[in-house]
Amino acid sequence: MVSCSLSSVQAHLMHSTSTSLKNCEIFIVPRWAGASHSDWYPWLGEQLQAVATEDGFNYQVHALNMPAWDLPVIERAVDYLMEVLPPERLGPNVYLIGHSVGCLAILHYLARVAEQNPTATQLGGVLCVAGWFSVDSPWQDILNWMHAPINFEAARRLIPEEKLTVLLSDDDPYTSGYQDNERLWVERLRSQVSILAGRQHFSSQLDFDVRDAVRDLVGALSPSSIG
Repeated sequence: MVSCSLSSVQAHLMHSTSTSLKNCEIFIVPRWAGASHSDWYPWLGEQLQAVATEDGFNYQVHALNMPAWDLPVIERAVDYLMEVLPPERLGPNVYLIGHSVGCLAILHYLARVAEQNPTATQLGGVLCVAGWFSVDSPWQDILNWMHAPINFEAARRLIPEEKLTVLLSDDDPYTSGYQDNERLWVERLRSQVSILAGRQHFSSQLDFDVRDAVRDLVGALSPSSIG
């Protein structure tokens, strides 16, 4: 007669479940003056952990503390992202989430990677939340970001065709011309853009639309992932 304790069975099941999940690394680049504890970033990590088994993914969420992010500087931001995610770490299991200026930081970073490493591997996808190319009342530090050229085609080469998602609000206090913003995301980067009502700058402590956009981006909500 073979017997085993309940705890050993549970441990075996937990190990079997964890090893069957697909690894999924998610890096969040915060908004202006944001940090790893800001807005919905910690909540998103908790939410994804809660649905990991259901989704079939081992979510590893890294909300970044960007250097001198009270007054972000493009070169410092890109240098930091190159340290955190050197080109050899990119791959289909890596996803980037940008919030506000974090979206531009991601595009500058991807452009540099693509320009310096023509054979760099595509990442899994990019989600841009409240991303902008211009704001209504910019000050000098924001103008530096607005006027800095980006090699959009180079950046786009590292993102699979249907894997650049953008969430915008129809009442963002910083970018009232959301229709023009949407047009630029489509024209410059062939993005999949969703306009949500009444979300302002997506700076709440929780955001189920962001959570589900991430799950959709990684393929957890696709029909093929069910069953």
